[in-house]
Amino acid sequence: MTDQSNPQTPLLPAPRRPVPPSPIHPLSALATLVLDNIFGVVEIVDPVALIFTSLGVGVLGGVTTMFVQRYLSKDSWGASIAKGLVMGIVAGVPYQVAGTAVGIPLLAWAGLHEWIKLPTSKKQAELPPEDEIVEAEVKDVQDEKDVK
Repeated sequence: MTDQSNPQTPLLPAPRRPVPPSPIHPLSALATLVLDNIFGVVEIVDPVALIFTSLGVGVLGGVTTMFVQRYLSKDSWGASIAKGLVMGIVAGVPYQVAGTAVGIPLLAWAGLHEWIKLPTSKKQAELPPEDEIVEAEVKDVQDEKDVK
């Protein structure tokens, strides 16, 4: 039986991370980088199609980023649309300059945030798990029929 009347509070604060979280989900940064580089070949081969290719890549990158931010990163619709708009403009810039210059640092930032962690303290390692079963005393409650 678990003691649900008093929720357990952690004795130690959550471990800090030396790198703050990235403002963009890593998949959004990766999508911007990939879209910018894949369609960069078309932009180099056929400069006449540059306007249409850039518009298409911008829209595709913006929509992709918007949905990734909304459903994977759990951002609000307003924040997701704003981030999608910015990343769509970055991906839509002709030739592979802006998407690479923005996508690689954002991917590196997200990777550093996830993989570099502070070492855990010895006290925190000795704490019991939060989902441990707590023994509680069960009190007998008499029914009204037994009292009469």
